[in-house]
Amino acid sequence: MFDSERGWNLSFSGCGFLGIYHVGVTRCLSERAPHLLHGARKLFGCSGGALHCVTFLAGMPLDRVIHMIMKLARVARSRQLGILHPAFHMSRYLRTELHKDLPDNVHQLVSGRLGISLTRVADGKNVLVSHFRTKNDVVDALVCSCFIPFYSGLFPPSFQGERYMDGGASDNVPFADSTTTITVSPFYGEMDICPKDRSTNFLFVDFTKLSMRLCTQNAYLLSKALFPPDLKVLAEICLRGYLDALRFLEENGICHSPQPDLSLSPAPGGPESLESPESLESPEPAAPEAEPEPDELLDHLRANLLPWDEQVLETLSPKLTQALREAMKEPSGYLSKIRSFLPVKVLSYIVLPCTLPVESVIGLAQRLVTWLPDFSNDIKWLNWAVSHVCSQVLKHLVPATRSQVPADGQQPSQHRLDPDPVGHWRPLCPPTDPDAHPEDCPVGSKAEAAQCAMLRASLTLLSGSVPVGTRGDSCSPLCPMETF
Repeated sequence: MFDSERGWNLSFSGCGFLGIYHVGVTRCLSERAPHLLHGARKLFGCSGGALHCVTFLAGMPLDRVIHMIMKLARVARSRQLGILHPAFHMSRYLRTELHKDLPDNVHQLVSGRLGISLTRVADGKNVLVSHFRTKNDVVDALVCSCFIPFYSGLFPPSFQGERYMDGGASDNVPFADSTTTITVSPFYGEMDICPKDRSTNFLFVDFTKLSMRLCTQNAYLLSKALFPPDLKVLAEICLRGYLDALRFLEENGICHSPQPDLSLSPAPGGPESLESPESLESPEPAAPEAEPEPDELLDHLRANLLPWDEQVLETLSPKLTQALREAMKEPSGYLSKIRSFLPVKVLSYIVLPCTLPVESVIGLAQRLVTWLPDFSNDIKWLNWAVSHVCSQVLKHLVPATRSQVPADGQQPSQHRLDPDPVGHWRPLCPPTDPDAHPEDCPVGSKAEAAQCAMLRASLTLLSGSVPVGTRGDSCSPLCPMETF
């Protein structure tokens, strides 16, 4: 929560392809409360939230950030099987785009100001990394934070010599102090900035610090976080982030008149153009015969997911609207136009059983070629992982109280039979009370006392003798097997 005296942090939750929601939130804060962004002590992020934090701290322009997210969704949706197509490699594509879009000094811009949530593969513990030596360290940390086993690949990537995976497995909403952290999430729940509804459903579930309402809207959003929706839906989610952030500012009384976006570093083309406050006022109703009050219209927009309405978008943030329009445009060219025809789309699904094996072989060959430099390290890690899993399984299957077998292969002494002075064999047991019962047996458990009794009965049956000074339900002082 915002605290002007103690300071505050910002935490952006992991959300996969819904990370464009964070773009809308940040745009609203930069226009109406820029001090919340630039006065924050630290930014925390996980998965898609970490990607957004890096792009913001690196000073990337708004249109470039939106274009990068839209391009990733477009590429993932360009194939018939989407993100599950064998030729699509999420981690490799993400690493290539980050190396291309991030500035060379990004490690200097984000070190000490950013906390990326990672999950260590070795023990499943959460790790927050904040210091980076090179640009490759930043890219490696982001790829690790977005890695989902079997969804993004088989072998988890490494950061500074250690294997990590998606931080959402251990901490999806990272923060240093919950009382001074403004949390942001695109899911319906109990975060500071998140979608709200008027439902009377009070059932919530907490998943690694992420509080989500049990509702159909969250089920839909969870599916779209892993499998990207249509670009128009992504634009609506971005706009919803803008409105949710605006509601948070008004509820806490820190909403000011729209201000120009104060980027941490200027855009390559020069300073951004300032937007007039009149262009960001409450939207005017489209129908003159039914004119609702501006406040009622704004409340309706905040409480419901907006449809695609060009007039409403332009009144909220012209720069955000323009960036969304540009990112949604289909690539120009005759090939793109041919692919957009309905008969061509239907034909592509018909020939899928013939084209999928060929594309799978090509994709597998490409993965093998790119895997060769990391082959030895990945095989060593796989060997360690298999040994670790086997040891953990044996540790849980074999009780800790079970006696260990000596190195020479003999059983422990309490189960070994030694001859007595008379020449008869007897099990060695430490002295104890002659009237001890099975629960007080010197071997320490009823199971081992029962084993002792069964062994004594077996020896009696075989030798035809009767134990002296023993009871059928207890152990003798030395568990003797003396005979007449």
